[in-house]
Amino acid sequence: MSRLDLTLACGVYDRTYALFDGSVRLEGVSLNMVPLHPGELFRRQARFAEFDAAEFSLATLGILHAQGDRRFVGIPVYPARRFRHEHVWISRRAGIESPVDLKGKRVGVQEYIQTASVWIRGILSDDFGVTSQDVDWCVGGYNAPDPHYAHRIPLTLAQAKIRVTTIPSTESIDGMLRRGDLAAAFPGVPQSFRDGSEDVARLFEDYWNVEADYFTRTGIFPIMHVVVVKRELYERHPWVAVSLYKAFEEARRIAERRYDFSPGPLHASLPWVNHHLEETRKIMGHDYWSYGLRGNEHVIETMMRYLVEQGLVESPVADMTELFAPETHAGVEL
Repeated sequence: MSRLDLTLACGVYDRTYALFDGSVRLEGVSLNMVPLHPGELFRRQARFAEFDAAEFSLATLGILHAQGDRRFVGIPVYPARRFRHEHVWISRRAGIESPVDLKGKRVGVQEYIQTASVWIRGILSDDFGVTSQDVDWCVGGYNAPDPHYAHRIPLTLAQAKIRVTTIPSTESIDGMLRRGDLAAAFPGVPQSFRDGSEDVARLFEDYWNVEADYFTRTGIFPIMHVVVVKRELYERHPWVAVSLYKAFEEARRIAERRYDFSPGPLHASLPWVNHHLEETRKIMGHDYWSYGLRGNEHVIETMMRYLVEQGLVESPVADMTELFAPETHAGVEL
């Protein structure tokens, strides 16, 4: 029997590496893996649907769905999850002592629709009362000027009180942050911080403990990315959704086994990786990077709520399960 040719684009991570090296194969599929950085990948997939399947922004998927764009069917596996308090940067010249000081200030973001930015704005609103309407949002080139800057998809705001402007093409968010023209920026790491500038610092200096407390209170380990398959392909071969799910799950489990307190050579170039794993499991449990809808409903529902509150969609997705292939809702058996 012939196998389905499928091109899958995603980042190279420990949890996807087995797909790239061939250790994991997709049932019924001849797989062509394309490694791409998320920034480039999401723009290409959102605009042109270049790949049969791809890692994709959760926020962008929710926005497209709310706009009636049904080109993609989601698979509830999450190649990227990350806490984001670590990546809120402030200018020491702006007099920011706490999150509430951001009210009335100008804040730079790489893209207003970017999933990481949506999570950070949601956290600032839920935990500190700083809403999207309280801040002037500035978008544009982050660490260098970008005269051709554009959002990955057209930005249409559903709330008139939310203000988003593009910085001059000769400026960068990093440069404006360093000078104090912006009070804060996120989520990218400013080059000035990397270079050791004393003008830029983290808003949450003790971010590890802040993020651990956030998880303990909310149970949320933010989902950044999902996997999507082109709907036209899915409708011809609906079984491919489960095949993708199973392959990503198997690749994730291979990565977990490699980290699991092996006395041999370290899988990652981190001297105390086993200590880090032990501490993570104390706080988050053993299944902290779980795939599937079950157990992750509240995380996805929170993202969908944030899209409404931040003016990115007019009304929430009525049923979050609509984002994902029905065959994957109950998980899969390996």
